[in-house]
Amino acid sequence: MFFSITETFKIPAMIIHCSLSRAEAEAEAAEEDEEEILNTLMLCSTMESGGNYLSNLRKRGRDVSVSAPIINPLCFQPQIIDLSQLHNHHHPSNVVSTGLRLSSGDQGLNPHHHTPPQNDDNLVSLSSSVFISDDFSSQIKGQRDEIDQFLQAQEEELRRALAEKRHRHYRELLGAVEATAVRRLREKEVEVEKATRRHAELEARAARLSMEAQAWQEKARAEEAAAATLQAQLQQAIIKGAGIGGGGDCTAEDAESGYVDPDRVIAESGPSCKACRKRVASVVLLPCRHFCICTVCDHVVRTCPLCRALRNSSVEVYLS
Repeated sequence: MFFSITETFKIPAMIIHCSLSRAEAEAEAAEEDEEEILNTLMLCSTMESGGNYLSNLRKRGRDVSVSAPIINPLCFQPQIIDLSQLHNHHHPSNVVSTGLRLSSGDQGLNPHHHTPPQNDDNLVSLSSSVFISDDFSSQIKGQRDEIDQFLQAQEEELRRALAEKRHRHYRELLGAVEATAVRRLREKEVEVEKATRRHAELEARAARLSMEAQAWQEKARAEEAAAATLQAQLQQAIIKGAGIGGGGDCTAEDAESGYVDPDRVIAESGPSCKACRKRVASVVLLPCRHFCICTVCDHVVRTCPLCRALRNSSVEVYLS
């Protein structure tokens, strides 16, 4: 009785697990185990007496070689096969035990052949399954821990990157605000400097205008004093002229008769107006100080009739 390839490799197929971090080491171990299995099978085939079992074994080998590429040894753990039954018992030359529950076609014909109980196979399978489950659990737990550590490291790195980016953004923002504030402060300083210069210019101009006003006031006072002096001199000259004319007229009046002509017009004494030539001059023009016009011409004349200088004021003189 022969077993199929699926039943033969049932136990190794249950213990296959993927491990990417140890792919090369596991592949080498798988190759070594496969070579050991093949060597064992070849040894058993040489001890087989019948040719049918050898042909069937070769056929099984071809089936294994065909189905083997389905399992990639680079992506799974090495296959573990219980080969303890290979050396436990010594069998006759016509009975071959491979540890995989394989035997020749003559097993049923040999009455002295001892077949292991099915319970032992079940116990071996159960113990192997428990061992494989524990191994899987430990490996899964280890890989889960590695994944958790990797995720924590990535999370920490991402947190640091975000914090650094946030700090850099804050620094850039503060730098931009500081640059804007500095630029505005400089603009305000320039405006303050301009206002200060303008204020200084206005103060200088106000001081200059004040000095000019004081100079004009002093000049006006001097002109008033000069006008008063001229008026006093004119009064003295008039008084002197009146005194000289009065002494000569006394002798003439004594010689005249007491008859008075009613049609006689007494002419006013004093210099005549140089503008109209009709009335007596009674106004002094300033700043030329010429005593040459009357009060009527004072409102009309704009220049002095004697020197043709432009007048700016006048002083009326009363002669007694």
